[in-house]
Amino acid sequence: MQEPKPAGRCLASLYCITLLLIESAWADESAPRLTPQQIAQTALSSVVLIRTPTGLGSGFIAAADGTIATNYHVVRGVTRASIVTSDRVEHEDVEVIALDEVHDVAILRIGAQQLQPLTLGNSSLVKAGEHVVAIGNPLGLGSTVSDGLLSAIRELPHLTVLQISAPISPGSSGGPVFNDRGEVIGVSTFLLSGGQNLNFAIPINVVKPLLLGNKGTPLAAHVTPIRQRNIPHHPASILNECPAPELKTIVGAISQAIEVGAPLYNQGNFEACYRIYEGAALEVQQTVQQCQGPKQALVVGIDSAKKLHGWSEKAWAMRDAFDGVLAVAVPTPGAGSTAPAVTRHIPLVPLSAINECPADDVSSIADSINAAIHSGAPLYNSGNVEACYRIYEGAISEIDRKHRSCPAARRVLQEGLDNADRVTDWSAKAWALRDSFDGLINAIVTQTGAAK
Repeated sequence: MQEPKPAGRCLASLYCITLLLIESAWADESAPRLTPQQIAQTALSSVVLIRTPTGLGSGFIAAADGTIATNYHVVRGVTRASIVTSDRVEHEDVEVIALDEVHDVAILRIGAQQLQPLTLGNSSLVKAGEHVVAIGNPLGLGSTVSDGLLSAIRELPHLTVLQISAPISPGSSGGPVFNDRGEVIGVSTFLLSGGQNLNFAIPINVVKPLLLGNKGTPLAAHVTPIRQRNIPHHPASILNECPAPELKTIVGAISQAIEVGAPLYNQGNFEACYRIYEGAALEVQQTVQQCQGPKQALVVGIDSAKKLHGWSEKAWAMRDAFDGVLAVAVPTPGAGSTAPAVTRHIPLVPLSAINECPADDVSSIADSINAAIHSGAPLYNSGNVEACYRIYEGAISEIDRKHRSCPAARRVLQEGLDNADRVTDWSAKAWALRDSFDGLINAIVTQTGAAK
């Protein structure tokens, strides 16, 4: 998907005329070339630190009225966040102006005025080999400056990204990437830990239209509440008489349906998500000749969904059926994984561990765990297992720091950290923390249900 070009996306609409005027003002082609030191001197005061229950991220001031640009994944799934500006003032009243999950962009706003925004460049003009500078807060270590080259412009299935050699680390996500004129040309978004200098940024031209919004909404309005899952457990025997090519077709159909449907659900379009899930299950019934076990499991999911009334409940019934099939068809998270199956060790957490906590603390802990899983699990599934572990670890540290009145719940999470310390494999470490998360969530859900 190409990033939008101003001239090609509109001619006469007021929105596009406004955007063209703003873009022409943002970029200054005649600006002198600057050294990384000069860029840092000008820009550091406009870079912010973002704290959430799941960890840390970066962002930058995009407008004087307190508008902040960052990554969507920095605030995904959280109900609260705080933004620390360069004067060390922590702003806890954070609202959402726009979210773009596909491009991993979030536009936030804090209650501050007369801030110094950064100058935005034109990412359509960048070329491989140009010098770039990245600023962020890796692991929360202040505003860190790094420089390198624009290595390539990569066309991924759903978006265009800028590959840069300027090092970025966890905590730098959402920070600005500059050209040598001190203009922001991208937003740091992710790195591949398996390769050297494989760092990526979202082109700034994708961000610009989102800055035109003005109506703010609370972070909590964009979080799906924790739902008790009902994923069926299937024996391995359901794969008997299921040829590998047909099983691959089933897994592929399910995975593609989730990839398309889940973002629609997260946007609030529950019916569309359900229709996509149902369509994938019906397609499997029509195209797969054997594999009767997985096919029957999907039929049960369809029948369960039909008995429900709300589109959200119907979609989850299908997703539970999908995940039940995937659990036995794909040993570890992520279709196509060749890693050995994971043996879960989910602790049985007594309700007394939850009952001792104030209700607000229980809700906050659940929010933090849910947000960490929302952020970390997709990274695990894409192969970035260490990043997933770091997000889980950061969430536990945040819970331990904020919820001193819940010692038993904190002990469950500390035991997860202790178990993770006993192994060296990043996958095993991530699962050790996920097990502790699921143990606590199971207790919270049980306690909530008992209280009704």
